Amino acid sequence: MNKALSLISLQHELAMAIGNKLDLKAMVKVFLKVCFSRLNLTSTHFYVYCDENGVPRKIETIAEGDYRNLLSIPKINSGKPWQDCLKLSSFVKQLNKQQETIAMEYDNGHQLYGFIVPGHGFLVFETHYILAMDVQKALSPILNKLATSCYASLIHDSLVKEIHSRQLIEEKLAFQSQHDGLTGLFNRQHIKKLLKNAIEQTSIKAEYGCTIFIDLNKFKPINDAMGHSIGDLILITLANRLNSLSNENVHVGRFGGDEFIIILQGLDQNYQQVANLFIKEINQAIEEPFIIKDNSYKLNCSIGYVFFPLQKSTASSLIKFADIAMYEAKREKNLQGKQYHPAMSDKINKRLAYVDDMKKGLIAKEFELYYQPQFNHHNEIIGAEALLRWNHPEHGIESPAIYIPIAEESDLILYIGQWVLEQACRDIKKLEQRGLPQSFGAISINVSAKQLIENNFQSKIMTAIEQNNISANRLALELTESLLIENITDSIELIASLKAKGIACGIDDFGTGYSSLTYLKLIPASILKIDRSFVSSIEESDESLAIVNMIISLGKALNMAVLAEGVETLEELNCLKKLGCYQYQGYFFNKALPFEEFCQLFDAQK
Repeated sequence: MNKALSLISLQHELAMAIGNKLDLKAMVKVFLKVCFSRLNLTSTHFYVYCDENGVPRKIETIAEGDYRNLLSIPKINSGKPWQDCLKLSSFVKQLNKQQETIAMEYDNGHQLYGFIVPGHGFLVFETHYILAMDVQKALSPILNKLATSCYASLIHDSLVKEIHSRQLIEEKLAFQSQHDGLTGLFNRQHIKKLLKNAIEQTSIKAEYGCTIFIDLNKFKPINDAMGHSIGDLILITLANRLNSLSNENVHVGRFGGDEFIIILQGLDQNYQQVANLFIKEINQAIEEPFIIKDNSYKLNCSIGYVFFPLQKSTASSLIKFADIAMYEAKREKNLQGKQYHPAMSDKINKRLAYVDDMKKGLIAKEFELYYQPQFNHHNEIIGAEALLRWNHPEHGIESPAIYIPIAEESDLILYIGQWVLEQACRDIKKLEQRGLPQSFGAISINVSAKQLIENNFQSKIMTAIEQNNISANRLALELTESLLIENITDSIELIASLKAKGIACGIDDFGTGYSSLTYLKLIPASILKIDRSFVSSIEESDESLAIVNMIISLGKALNMAVLAEGVETLEELNCLKKLGCYQYQGYFFNKALPFEEFCQLFDAQK
């Protein structure tokens, strides 16, 4: 009776030791300690089945799983971990193979007893006595309970990991939904949300805020020439610099491309002074050279900003206003930042209305090509530049200086450029039918930046030539120096291809851009056009003389013809002749003429 009670007591105590702990190792540790004490063991060990990553698991067949030592009490055997004990390892290997309770004699008369924990592993006791058979049998229900608790622990651990994994995924998704993938700054959607909150706070706390819109200047040429990987590294570096300016009242976001937005909130009555100082910090951050892969890049930016609630509006509208101010700053080449004023929006609206007028004008055939003849030093017509004129029904003849930049800002310049190309080819056909003097070369048309980057621009040129059945060498293109350099790779390829087809290309307004001789010698252009700013009163300016002399020498060295624009006086003409320039256009010879009047010049020369 006493023996039976002792066994029941043992079972109860061991069952209670298993307890309700959900952490597997913690639960096993308590259980082993009670076994060690209650059964007067020399050591006790618990082995669990695990997957290829060493994570405990439940198995259905022995072939499914490896095993490892989860816990030993005590941890050390003769100064070494139990895992290094070869006799114990051999015993466990045999236990795993037989999958039933086994026993063997150990050192110094000690005994090893191995028990199976169904589906989860095995339990090993080391004793200095023979463990009674009835005690071994009494362990059977305890081992089943231990297996159940192991399974519960594994399920709990799996759920904890799944929850943690979900939390990580949710946190990652939340971060991705709020941050830009490249720079890690707040993205467009979240910066709008932050701005909305800032607007509400300024209303509640009677504070001021500022929305700053930043656009990098000259980033596109670097991105195109050096590759997007370099461009991305520049953007990441800039983002890190801007982010260093952030705090609880300063939020930095990437709006897209090379555009960034900064929100300042919590400003007091000195909001203008604070904004000025902050814009200075932005410029300092950007003006520092960008060292990317051993190369140094210098950049600056255009900045527009708007204060709220001085300008009461929504988050989207405030960003739009700051963007408008930024474009005004870019247009004026103002690097100190431009504050938004409602008049800027009125100006934009007028521009949009003006664009609509241009669209109507194209349909109503209000546009016309005038031709400014070009002469050589023998006073022979050698060509002409096609110049666009718009006879507005209300304003009369509009200045190209007004409507061309506006058209450039919209896609309308593509339609205007296409019309100019087609009309010039139609007029060339008429000239060829009338008969051209031997001295006459080509009609040149101006090309915009948006036309140059069109994938099918070359095919459009060839189509216009073929449809009008004219000689390709009667058409020439004029591209500005800055436009060529900004699209250097495409420019070289296009000009070389057109040149092979007989279509010459000229570099317009040469000397006013920023090209280097390295770039210039790569561009297979045929003509250098000296800008009128250097020609005007050249005989009175040593500086203009030196520049023009350099351009003429450069043209000769590169085997290009040199043509001077804006020649208006005999003194200018004589000075250019002395310097070695023998091609000209300007009011001294003729102003730009309608096509029929231009044709009369040929009749006069005949």
